[in-house]
Amino acid sequence: AAPAMRATHLRELLKDEKRCDAMMVEAEGICLDYCRQKVTQETMSKLFDLAKVADVEGKKKRLFAGEKINETEGRAVLHVALRAPKEETINVDGKNVVLEVHSVLDAIKAFSDKVRSGSFVGHTGKKLTDVLCIGIGGSYLGVEFVYEALRTDSVAAAAAKGRSLRFLANVDPIDVKRALTGLNAETTLVVVISKTFTTAETMLNARTVKDWLVKELGTEAAIAKHVIACSTALDKTKAFGIDSANVFGFWDWVGGRFSVCSAVGVVPLALQYGFDVVQKFLAGCRAMDLHFRDAPLDKNLPSILGLLSVWNASCLGYEGCAVLPYCQALVRFVAHIQQLDMESNGKRVQMDGAECTVPTGAIYFGEPGTNGQHSFYQLMHQGRAIPADFIGFKVSQNPISLDGEPVSNHDELMSNFFAQPDALALGKTAEELKADGIPEKLIPHKVFTGDRPSNSLLLPVCDPYNLGLLLALYEHRTAVQGWVWNINSFDQWGVELGKVLGVKVRKYLSEARKGSGDASGFQKPTAKLMSAMLTAPQAGGDDRIVMIRAREIYDSRGNPTVEVDLVTETSLFRAAVPSGASTGIYEALELRDGDKTRLLGKGVLKAVANINDIIAPKLIGMKVTEQATLDKLMVEQLDGSKNEWGWSKSKLGANAILAVSMAICRAGAAAMQVPLYQYIAMLAGKPTDRFVMPVPSFNVINGGSHAGNRLACQEFMILPTGASSFKNAMEIGAEVYHTLKSVIKKKYGQDACNVGDEGGFAPNVQDNNEALNVLMEAIEKSGHAGKVKIGTDVAASEFWRSEEKKYDLDFKNESGGAPEMKKTAEEMIEYYKAWFSSYPFVSIEDPFDQDDWEAYAKFNAAVGDQVQIVGDDLLVTNPTRVRKALDCKACNALLLKVNQIGSVTEAIEAANISMDAGWGVMVSHRSGETEDSFIADLVVGLRTGQIKTGAPCRSERLSKYNQLLRIEEELEHLCSYAGANFRKP
Repeated sequence: AAPAMRATHLRELLKDEKRCDAMMVEAEGICLDYCRQKVTQETMSKLFDLAKVADVEGKKKRLFAGEKINETEGRAVLHVALRAPKEETINVDGKNVVLEVHSVLDAIKAFSDKVRSGSFVGHTGKKLTDVLCIGIGGSYLGVEFVYEALRTDSVAAAAAKGRSLRFLANVDPIDVKRALTGLNAETTLVVVISKTFTTAETMLNARTVKDWLVKELGTEAAIAKHVIACSTALDKTKAFGIDSANVFGFWDWVGGRFSVCSAVGVVPLALQYGFDVVQKFLAGCRAMDLHFRDAPLDKNLPSILGLLSVWNASCLGYEGCAVLPYCQALVRFVAHIQQLDMESNGKRVQMDGAECTVPTGAIYFGEPGTNGQHSFYQLMHQGRAIPADFIGFKVSQNPISLDGEPVSNHDELMSNFFAQPDALALGKTAEELKADGIPEKLIPHKVFTGDRPSNSLLLPVCDPYNLGLLLALYEHRTAVQGWVWNINSFDQWGVELGKVLGVKVRKYLSEARKGSGDASGFQKPTAKLMSAMLTAPQAGGDDRIVMIRAREIYDSRGNPTVEVDLVTETSLFRAAVPSGASTGIYEALELRDGDKTRLLGKGVLKAVANINDIIAPKLIGMKVTEQATLDKLMVEQLDGSKNEWGWSKSKLGANAILAVSMAICRAGAAAMQVPLYQYIAMLAGKPTDRFVMPVPSFNVINGGSHAGNRLACQEFMILPTGASSFKNAMEIGAEVYHTLKSVIKKKYGQDACNVGDEGGFAPNVQDNNEALNVLMEAIEKSGHAGKVKIGTDVAASEFWRSEEKKYDLDFKNESGGAPEMKKTAEEMIEYYKAWFSSYPFVSIEDPFDQDDWEAYAKFNAAVGDQVQIVGDDLLVTNPTRVRKALDCKACNALLLKVNQIGSVTEAIEAANISMDAGWGVMVSHRSGETEDSFIADLVVGLRTGQIKTGAPCRSERLSKYNQLLRIEEELEHLCSYAGANFRKP
């Protein structure tokens, strides 16, 4: 029969209408058309006889009866029991397993209902809306197929609203990153799927995610609320920290690739879509089980498909099979069928151990719909002949019909579904091409030989019930093939050898990473490959410092500052430090040369020399990922100077140490192959899956020591807390800034529009209230009144008169200010409170002198619950002074300036102390800046929610803002804008 069929073209076979009618079978709402297979009715009769000789019916009965047909492992094969009704009896070893199945299903329903309703919550009391399944092979592929297929089903999608389901299967750490990115540990429930709880890949991934949960939630006690399991190893799940009440069992008679209907699939699917949806899916599987069990061979869909597969692989010699679903919802169906069929039937011996006399199994591949047509159909039409299964649906999950279009979107798709099988079967001859007027030289290229066999399966709609039918159809089709070939479709010894050798390799790699390891037992090519991997630079920390070179450059005020180039084995990294004009007396020492004959004594050649001659020689050869160790070496050993507030950097200079520290941080991020902001988050112990974009605090009106007007306050700032994103905040800030320029020009003339060191305007206003009124007018005229709040940096130390114990609000008046402009701390408190009642203030910085702790404490007690009180000169980013401020409740926010303290590690410590205490933290520039944008990444990494880096003007200020725009664009949905919550984002 086979030689005759090989010689008979499908064009001839398709002319026989009686044959074609006989090869269209309908059952359970599914229409199977196999008339494009290279078979006649006589061929099919012989295949049905072959099934009888192979005792397919008898083996089927043994399967449904629970007999141990998996002879090599001594097990029953009972995926049909997973969807059997409760009243049915299937005994295995004297136990009715159907009752056990329903006991587990009842437990899953109860648990999933509790999670979905919010009565079972996470460790912090938040609802568990995100599920991460950890499993591999059969514990992953089938479940993912059903999950993806239901995502766009209207009923299932409605049930899943507000929920997410993810999968972690591959042991590749990249898969871990992809799975965890964007997840919030507080709302995440992890499902570990491993029958024995020993599967190497699954358990390493489980331990990795457990480590993430503990770090994010702060305690191992959280595991019981955030991890459940599908397993039978209760002792191991308990040791892992999982509550035994939340372990859902399955049985050794459930093979992994047949386990979708067990806890393996039901748990995650019920959590995502609800148990009602899952029941419909199980009902569809059950309907196909009954059809397979009861329908005669010539009307039995799985049997027909199985026999045709045997015919194509063993008789006609086709090596492949393309599974072609014309439905994007089945995007992961082919991956599941690959495992289902290839792991089941890729065998070389029969049940008795004798070698198979014919080829078994096929190579499965495929892609949904028209995507596949534009990928591999070229080969199918004009290259190799590959049998195909076309799968389509009468109705779309998401019907779309546009006015003016000749057909709906679904009909457009299905036009291809109906056309492609005919094109493969019939092809196009040279004669037909000539008749179409094709040029002679192109005819050989456009000939389609046809004669490519296929099946067409048409189902009603891609809903839970029909998905169940489809899954069970392919499960039983797989079994039929194995029974005809007399192989065991239910074991998988072929996966074992690679695993065993992998253990040997794993042991060697572990030893080799520690400097030992014997590769002599491996094949020489393998040993060479492993050596190539082991000698490669490791992402994660083995990049070492090769050179450090410092130089003197100039900041935005024309003053010298320090820049450092740090060179590693792979790249160069550069950092430049800023410098302040208004500096607190407790800041770490900024080392200047003091040589009045050069640059007015402001040169930094001493700091440069300290880097090149003292710091660099000690750091050469050290790992750039050891930030804290390197900072400590520079601060405590190479410098070692101290005062009452800690390490003062008075020997080497904070500007010298910080420049190197910042360059190390950049190099460390590159070595870890992560963005700088993510690396800073790692150093600070902050989340690395989601980030917060800061509210910018734009300095738009200057006074104090930054301007020549009579304004006492150093800065008035605008904060676009009502913006929708950082990008929108920049738009609002720029519009208010330019509107303010117009207002100032009209009131004070063109000269008043000149900008100061930080880009703000310095109009000739006479007092603070006048400046505020000008600013409010600009905000109103810009159209952003409801979205913009006000902040100020008073810099009160500049006008504190210690001899009088008063604050002089007219300190820049050369003729001496009026007595009423000099105020006590108590009067200043009332002065500020009057501001707060008249203007939309949200933040005030340095309202008192840096030593006036008592005034700070009184002020904080009076208004701290309404307004952010920021310590700059008071705290100078010094952890010791921050702790003192916490003890005496002096303020409720830290201004974070890295050059005040002199190292990245100490700056992070100060930020963490502050945030742990519930304070706000505003990352800040200095008046003397460079184009270095380090603080932009710092504010995102520390997730402080607010940054002050000048007006939306001058390139050294915009370098920070522009970097933040890039970061927001890069992160997309993985970040949020702090907005009104900027104090505690």
